[in-house]
Amino acid sequence: MKRLFFKNQNTWQFIIALIGVVLGLTLMLLAVQLFNKSKNYGEASELLDDNTLVVQKKIGRGAHLGIGKPNFTSLQIKQIKDLEFVASCSAILSNKFEVLVQIDDPIIPSFNSNIYLQSVEREYLDIPSEKFSWDTSEKVVPIVMPRNFLIMLNTFLSASQLPRLSEDLITSVKMNLLIGKKGQRDVYPATIIGFTNSFSSILAPKEFLNWANGKYTIEKEDMRSQLVVKAKKGFFGLLEKYLEENGLESSSEQLFIERLKSGLSAGIMGVVSLAILTLLLSLMLMIQYLQLILSNCTYEISVMLRLGHTVDKIRNVFLSYFSIVFLLMSIISLITFYILAQVIENKLVASGIILEPGVSAYSILALCIVFITFVGAIFYNATVRIRAHF
Repeated sequence: MKRLFFKNQNTWQFIIALIGVVLGLTLMLLAVQLFNKSKNYGEASELLDDNTLVVQKKIGRGAHLGIGKPNFTSLQIKQIKDLEFVASCSAILSNKFEVLVQIDDPIIPSFNSNIYLQSVEREYLDIPSEKFSWDTSEKVVPIVMPRNFLIMLNTFLSASQLPRLSEDLITSVKMNLLIGKKGQRDVYPATIIGFTNSFSSILAPKEFLNWANGKYTIEKEDMRSQLVVKAKKGFFGLLEKYLEENGLESSSEQLFIERLKSGLSAGIMGVVSLAILTLLLSLMLMIQYLQLILSNCTYEISVMLRLGHTVDKIRNVFLSYFSIVFLLMSIISLITFYILAQVIENKLVASGIILEPGVSAYSILALCIVFITFVGAIFYNATVRIRAHF
């Protein structure tokens, strides 16, 4: 039957449709993959609660003249805390001593760098208290790293032709905190337990920072230049509006990843739209090709029906043919998609952005939905056209 129905057909329209299917499926798979990964980037290891912002005063020209100090007074903190849309607010504790971070691990080049330690109340962190606690009997200090530190480190490694680090891998890196004046520094081993987009400094347990401030303090004055503010559920927009109207802002580091994800999402949505349009046009061409074959084979189908062949049997010939063709196009699209996804993700890795590995389940789900939809359309059109010959 296949030779009878398909041998003498004009295949140019069909070939154009197949090219469109491969292009549309590849774009769709790629767009869904990148959209899902960019949306989820960093969420699994983000430790700051939802609806929570790190807030500081905007820097104006007066700051250089000593006008408009960046510190928050107790009264200013209380005013923010008493706002009806604010769930809680507190000052961020900072180190008042000199501290360096030292990385000495065989997987990356060793280096020392001055850093800034901070700590927030545990209620703002989505992290078990047993993982982020410390007392004087503990040898290792658990810390939370800013995610842009990992991006910066991977950019450096990429430029040095060295393998980049994932979040999982860098948590095993050997790291020390060097505290005290030069020549008199004490060494405290540290381990990374997570990452955050919200801080440009390293987060340490409050118990450790209070203890270290008491032992190594250089200055007595408390610096309260940043606050952590949590909005009530459903009132996050009011908090952002309040900050804008009162000369306050969120930490730029906190917005870095969100802007990156928003930019990727906007571009990817354009690709999704193009993929859907291309795919719809291609599938319509394939269905029109089916209808053209059925119209050209009116006599042959009528003869088959008179000879005793059922509608289901004739329909299944067309259904199996187009299903096998679409399956082959899907395999080609999957291979093309995988190659392109690897190229794009390698480019992102070279820029210090490491997405979770593997193929997104949503991409495969989207492919299955398109396949089922196409088979259903072929089934319906073939059945209706063949039954019309009775």
